[in-house]
Amino acid sequence: MDTHRSYGIEPPLLKFSSEEEFHQELNKYEHTIYLRTLYAIKSADNLNIFGDITIAFLNDEDTLLGCPKDCWVSNLQKSLEYFVSIEDYEKCTETKELIQKLLSN
Repeated sequence: MDTHRSYGIEPPLLKFSSEEEFHQELNKYEHTIYLRTLYAIKSADNLNIFGDITIAFLNDEDTLLGCPKDCWVSNLQKSLEYFVSIEDYEKCTETKELIQKLLSN
């Protein structure tokens, strides 16, 4: 499996040289990051891969912003808050179902 692709959502490349630019990049790619979080965790869970997932690349493709398995649920909860805020109820349902599945395992 290509560990950097999940459901066709590729990790964005965030380019920055300061903390302020980092936050600007996070805002710029906010939607992609939340989708990436949902689908990377869903893919890893479906394939029984329980290591870190890649959310984004930082400045190059060698430095990763990842999410370890013990943070999956908390990151999905943040994704759920985002999907509620943009009123994407289909993604809300998908995210809630995945959270429930992970909590029941």
